[in-house]
Amino acid sequence: MRRWVLAVLLLIGFAAPAAAVSITDCNDDTVTASAANIAEPWDKNTKTFSNGLIRVALIDTGGEPVCCSMHLLVLHAVQDEGIEDRYCHIVNDHDQMGFVGIGFDKLTARYDPKKGLLITFPYSLYVDGMSDKPGVAKIRINIPDGTVKVEK
Repeated sequence: MRRWVLAVLLLIGFAAPAAAVSITDCNDDTVTASAANIAEPWDKNTKTFSNGLIRVALIDTGGEPVCCSMHLLVLHAVQDEGIEDRYCHIVNDHDQMGFVGIGFDKLTARYDPKKGLLITFPYSLYVDGMSDKPGVAKIRINIPDGTVKVEK
């Protein structure tokens, strides 16, 4: 019986998809986070929320790597002891790999005063050179807490 349970758990582990969305501080991702990578035209590939306190931008590293060059840049204000500053994060696939595509034109936002701003956008992932796997990312930005997190 124990072997059967272990076998089932192993199968579930292999069948479960890896986390498809991760968040990295821009200081830890200096190549992708460069302003030179904001996709043109800027007016169609950037959006602001919360009276300008949150800005998101589509990042395209020019097709490099070929499979995964799309990322989402998130800038948000933070106020610490009266000093206003900005945090910068990159949203991408695991290990700082980008997405095959991001549906930036379909990006939506919803605000919850207790939790912060929830940004949702469709994406597609590179899967072993055979096909793209679609998904939807949910990112929660909480300015008072200074956090940007993936929400399930």
